[in-house]
Amino acid sequence: MTSTKRNGLSNLTCKLAGLAVLALGTLAASGSATAAGTVNDRGTVVARGQSSKVVVAGPVALHVYSQSSGGAIYTVPSVTGTDKDCSGAAGPVTPIAAETVAHISVGEGRVACVSTSTRGAFELVWHATERPAPTAIFLAKADR
Repeated sequence: MTSTKRNGLSNLTCKLAGLAVLALGTLAASGSATAAGTVNDRGTVVARGQSSKVVVAGPVALHVYSQSSGGAIYTVPSVTGTDKDCSGAAGPVTPIAAETVAHISVGEGRVACVSTSTRGAFELVWHATERPAPTAIFLAKADR
């Protein structure tokens, strides 16, 4: 394989550097793996037509936002952790007004759900505002 020098670097070196940058960019865009049972810090839920979808499992406090109206957010007990849970008995329902931030707290053993009543697409953007403290803290005793 022949290579030519350009500004002190060979074409092969430039291509390998480009592939490395592309690989790192792909890893950064896809995020890193998290432990099972942890809550993502932010996310987006897109629904079409009248539907109900899971947003996130608690415990967590959220800010939710949408550019359009036609949605509401509520919590239900977590049974399967899927959209099926959202058809159960809802807690207090918070309507989502267009371009307004709503606040919701999702307790332990519950999931937040968004229900939509629009004909078209509805996009909900959310992020966690705080994480609850662990229910129990165990400290190791040092024998001295």
